[in-house]
Amino acid sequence: MNIDLQVLKSLSRKEKILSAAVLALVWGGIVVALILSELRIIEDPGTFFWGCIAGSIVLAYLAVKKKKLDLVSLLTPVYAVIIFTALGITPNLLLQVLYAASITFLLFRIHQRYS
Repeated sequence: MNIDLQVLKSLSRKEKILSAAVLALVWGGIVVALILSELRIIEDPGTFFWGCIAGSIVLAYLAVKKKKLDLVSLLTPVYAVIIFTALGITPNLLLQVLYAASITFLLFRIHQRYS
């Protein structure tokens, strides 16, 4: 995927703030999980997945504000809940990192294709 920087520069202030919030929540949530684990507040950083779910909600809100609707981005909160709570697997740190990477990709995709 070729990223056009002109599209990123042409975002409104609100879109830039929401985009930064998405990245801060998904990646920052992982960092917070690691810090809480180091401080022995939580036992397993993989089970502290709330940053991924919150980032997904902000991404869905951003998708609603676009002129054309991106169904994949709109449904990311549903995917997050299914992946982290409804599947029979225990959430882990690798799953969070892979999910955060996919959310980051979707964020750039929504600005490239739907702006």
